[in-house]
Amino acid sequence: MTFGPVYFVTDPEAPVSMPGQVRAAVAAGVRIVQLRDKHASDADMLVLARALQQITRPAGAALIVNDRVQVAIEAGADGLHVGQGDGDIAAIRARIGSDMILGLSVETLAQLGAIPRDCVDYLGVGPLRATATKPDAAQPLGIDGLARIIAATSLPCVAIGGITHGDAAAIRQAGAAGIAVVSAISRAPDMEDAARRLITEWSAK
Repeated sequence: MTFGPVYFVTDPEAPVSMPGQVRAAVAAGVRIVQLRDKHASDADMLVLARALQQITRPAGAALIVNDRVQVAIEAGADGLHVGQGDGDIAAIRARIGSDMILGLSVETLAQLGAIPRDCVDYLGVGPLRATATKPDAAQPLGIDGLARIIAATSLPCVAIGGITHGDAAAIRQAGAAGIAVVSAISRAPDMEDAARRLITEWSAK
């Protein structure tokens, strides 16, 4: 992926609306955004995806839809991100076509072996830590566990799960292509500033 090191995932429970969150993130330079809302209907997700595209596209940012294959297709989203329990990944790739970005969540080394060749564009690896935004997440990997998974695949890996300011250097050293964050941006008093700081921290030597 070539969308930059910070990947923002929307937060439906945050004080600011999801369009407001995305507007702040892309203003700071975030170039990849995932629309995630586990409880919204497909119809509501489609409306929201189209609204967010009005923000992401002029900024040159990619919009990834979480889980909802049909929503991603109907919205003409830039990509789709699915988890281990969201269906056969090869069938999902066939359904969305070859042009759409396809991301897959990975929580263990063993899951890497089940990924078909030339099917997935990137992996979301985590959780790095336990996180309130996904209470049903798997056991936290920590930096060492993250590094082991990254070392075992040639796919670009984005770390996720409880990541905040100050984590970028260790995650970059572990070999990740970027960091995915939710509350580090969505719950910040100044979301644009928080996003900008995350980008700056990743780039610092």
